[in-house]
Parts: sequence; C-alpha cells; structure tokens
Amino acid sequence: MSITVQLPKFEGPLGLLLYLIRKEEMDIMDIKIHEITKQYLDYIKLMKELDLEVAGEFVAMASTLIQIKSRMLLPQYDENGEVVEAEDPRKELVQKLLEYQKYQEAAKLLYERPLVGRDVWLRGTRESLDEKEEEIILEENALFSLISTYRKVLRSVKKKVHQVAAKAQSIASRVLEIKDRLIVGQRLTMMELVTATEDRARQALITFLSLLELGKMGFVGLYQTEAYADIWVDAKKPIETDVLARVEEYDSMRADQVAEKMMEESKKIQEDEEFLLTDAEDKLEEANPQMQLGFIEDGSSAEATESGLDIATDDEILAMENELFKDDATEV
Repeated sequence: MSITVQLPKFEGPLGLLLYLIRKEEMDIMDIKIHEITKQYLDYIKLMKELDLEVAGEFVAMASTLIQIKSRMLLPQYDENGEVVEAEDPRKELVQKLLEYQKYQEAAKLLYERPLVGRDVWLRGTRESLDEKEEEIILEENALFSLISTYRKVLRSVKKKVHQVAAKAQSIASRVLEIKDRLIVGQRLTMMELVTATEDRARQALITFLSLLELGKMGFVGLYQTEAYADIWVDAKKPIETDVLARVEEYDSMRADQVAEKMMEESKKIQEDEEFLLTDAEDKLEEANPQMQLGFIEDGSSAEATESGLDIATDDEILAMENELFKDDATEV
C-alpha cells in the first residue's frame, strides 16, 4: 500500500519559516529558536526522504538558524574574559521575516482584487454583420401609386400623445422579483424574465442591469450562442437574503440616468421622423398642381381623367357621387 504525502509549497526559506512560526503560534518578535530550528530541519529531512529537490536557499537558512541557536546558547566574552550582553542574534532574521510578511500580505490584497479574465471581462470588439442589399424593382407609372400610398401612410400616423415616464425600478427590487424564478440547474432567457405588458423596454433594461450585478457576485452565468442572439441565464447558486443589502449599495441613480437617456434618444428619433414626413408632405402638395397640369397636356383624355381621379380630394369625390345620385333619381 503506497502513501502519498502532499506538502505545502513555499516560495523560499522565509515562507517556510513564517509558516512554522504561525503554526506554533509564536510571537515573531520573540522566536523560540530551539523549537523552530528543530522543526525546520525535520521539514528539510522530510523533503529529502520524498526525493524532493531541496534548493540551496533552504540549506542556507538551516545553517543560519543553527548559528543563531549556538550564539544564544554560548555566552559572549570580552577581551578581559567577562560575559557581555551581545546584541540579540535573532534581530536580523526578525527584520527579514517582518519585511517578507509585509510583501506577503500585499500580494494577498492584490489577489483579492477583481482580475481580468477571472472576475471581470473586457467588452471586446463588436462583430460586423454583412447586410445583403435588396434589389428594388419599380413598376411602370408607379409615381401616382406611390403618392397615394404615401397619403395613406400620413393619414394612419397617430397624433403625438404626451407620455409621462414612470420612475425607473431599482436594481434591488428587480432582483427581489426575479430571484424565485432563478432555480439552480434550470436555464432560461433574459426576455422570459420580462413580464411587463407596458414599457417592456424599460423593464428589460433594469432586468439586464440586475443580471449583471448577480453575475458579478457569482450567482448566475450569462452567455450567448452568437452575436445578437438571446441572452441565456444559468443560475449557479441560490440567491441569499443578504444579497439584497449588497445590491442596494449599487448606484440606482445610474440606472435612472441610463433609462432616461434611452427614452430621450427614442423621442428624438420619433420627432425627426415626424419632421421628415411633414416636410415631404409639403413638398408633394407643392408639386401636385404642376404634375397634374403636365400630365394632362402630354397624355390623352382618358389618362388625364384617370390621373385626375387619383389626385382628386375626398370632398371632390363626394360631390361627384352626389351628382350621380341626382341624375339617377331624375331618370326614375
């Protein structure tokens, strides 16, 4: 039966020495050289028995410990043969250990910070999609049919209604709403969490920000199969109650600003579209008399009649229908 012994890895002799001091709960300013030297030598002996390569630094530290031990055991004499109080031989070693401990704690703090590729990820470049150009085939004499269609579109445009934007929902309240639907082992898309019948864009934005916060804390995983595809949500662990307190620290005003900015941009685009439609309508109204006159001069009477009917207003058509009804009544 073989036995496998796993030893902790140390960067150098100071790391091993600091490990032994902490293990024995010693005061780093008052090291018990006798005990620590014995454990240090036993550890090096164990490394050699396991056929591990022992670096020269470990052996040098062992000799330093033995030297300090001997200096503490043997008294120091002056030239007259009297015992003198020499400087503590452990002083230099303690200074090295304190400095090593300082760098070790600094390295630990750096490791606990968010690391790119482990805790946070860069946005990356957006993939460009090749858009295929569609060939538009125009039918003959499509000008008047285009004008007629354009008029129908203008009539169907709804009047602008003043909208009062609701206050954006906080991240903490949104997390409280969706936490029961995030079950470990089950996957669902982000849009399945958007249940609002009105103002779905705003709720989708708050839901996206909430999932980013949960993903940052390690409760969910977010991924896409391809660019612009649905965002899949994979619950990794149950959302605890104390998470809401941590989420409340998130700057909810930032979410309000993002939502308001998106709504303002949407309103600006809508106003630009209405301006273009109004401008195009005015230009067509100015061009209609000239188009009608030129068409009658160049075309036949039948074609002129057809174009006249196409450009006639609703009131003119209603008057013509009333005249026809009067003629029919007279004949009867």
